[in-house]
Amino acid sequence: MKSMRFVAATLLGLFLAMGSIATPSRFSRSTFQAANDKKEVTVWVNTHSGVYHCPGSRWYGTTKEGKYMGECEAVKAGYRPAYGKPCGSECR
Repeated sequence: MKSMRFVAATLLGLFLAMGSIATPSRFSRSTFQAANDKKEVTVWVNTHSGVYHCPGSRWYGTTKEGKYMGECEAVKAGYRPAYGKPCGSECR
């Protein structure tokens, strides 16, 4: 019984040690949480028409006048979604 506990504890220790080695942390915990909490889609804003386009749509990044920005930022700036279909960002 003691040997099974020892083996289980050893395996658990190895598993935890490998997990910390395998996952490099380039970002601090707060930066990582902020990136996951926001979930904002990058849209193409046609600055001439005032409409923004979602990734994968026909006009994404192709109009003569425009710029990339987050969907929430675009909505706050007064732009509206093309064809009335938002891209799915979780704006607060």
